[in-house]
Amino acid sequence: MSELASARVRHPFVELTRTRVLLLVREPEMIFWVFVFPILMALALGLAFDRPGEAAAAPGYRYVDWLIPGLLGMNIMGTGIWGIGFQIVTQRSRKLLKRMMATPMQRAHYLGSFVVARLVLLALEVAALVGVAWLIFDIPIEGSLVTLALVALVGAMAFGGIGLLTAARPRTIEGVSGIMNVVMAPMWIASGVFFAASNFPDPLQPFIQAMPLTALVDALRGVMLHGDGLRTIGFELLILLAWTSGSFVLALRLFRWR
Repeated sequence: MSELASARVRHPFVELTRTRVLLLVREPEMIFWVFVFPILMALALGLAFDRPGEAAAAPGYRYVDWLIPGLLGMNIMGTGIWGIGFQIVTQRSRKLLKRMMATPMQRAHYLGSFVVARLVLLALEVAALVGVAWLIFDIPIEGSLVTLALVALVGAMAFGGIGLLTAARPRTIEGVSGIMNVVMAPMWIASGVFFAASNFPDPLQPFIQAMPLTALVDALRGVMLHGDGLRTIGFELLILLAWTSGSFVLALRLFRWR
């Protein structure tokens, strides 16, 4: 069967996802922010907090061991929200979405293709950061790599859904940037990326524990540092799945082409 004929039988969702992946890998900025920047941040912070007194400490008990899962979670959040949100709003601001209204393309196919395209690159993204951290800082991975991959996958789906939701209405890059900062700033500060979330007052803990980044970082640390299995991190996965379904359903209802 010729390439043209095979393209005709592809499902629209498959073709949309394929197009998204090709567009992503052709963007130098995407390569830098997804793969290079997280590694540079991990190296800088790892070296900054690599205290001489910790040199003899066993892997898993150093600050850098605690930090890497947090950076991994933060990177998954950033690529999900920024990567998806900016693309959709850019197309809306250029009137490209308005043209798509005239096609039979379904809204769910259009939005879902952004999330799945990001998931395709997720394996490389996680492998790059974890691999460099393991080679340079001897970061331990006590749990199953399959469990670690599953946690990253569920986390990416959650933040992909949030990215779709933030981009459902804004018409300008400035508008969606403000929404993204409002959504992400509390998680940067309170979700335990750089220091323990338990440092915050008890009245704030229910809100902090309900944040998707808190659940993702806790699950990643549990798998990498303590060897936790799916049963142990089940509550965190449920939180992430709730954010996934809730944000995607809301994005479908609120999304507008214009």
